[in-house]
Amino acid sequence: MAIKSIISATYFLLFLHLVLPLASCTKKKQVYVVELFGDHTSGDKTLREVENTHHSYLLSVKETEEEAGASLLYSYKHSINGFAALLTPEEANKLSEMEGVASCIRTSQGSTLCTPQGHGNSWG
Repeated sequence: MAIKSIISATYFLLFLHLVLPLASCTKKKQVYVVELFGDHTSGDKTLREVENTHHSYLLSVKETEEEAGASLLYSYKHSINGFAALLTPEEANKLSEMEGVASCIRTSQGSTLCTPQGHGNSWG
């Protein structure tokens, strides 16, 4: 009986050892550049108005307003219509499927394009 308990506990610990690193990988935040459809560079929007638009996109994938604000790293006003943000892969996938989002590109090593349309980046 004691041996069965030890074997069961060993399998459980082995399972945790294999699964927990995978679970933590999916929650790791990385920098993504999110490009939006449309051109805001010719308009008279202030930087604050542009940031508010970007913040509203992040609010749809983050749990709190504070988290959305903290994840917004940079709002592009002249080069592209988009922003850089700290996102998990799941959040990036959700953003890439939203109306108005042209692409969502991970900017770390081995950049990943996560756009459902399959377009390449058009900002540089």
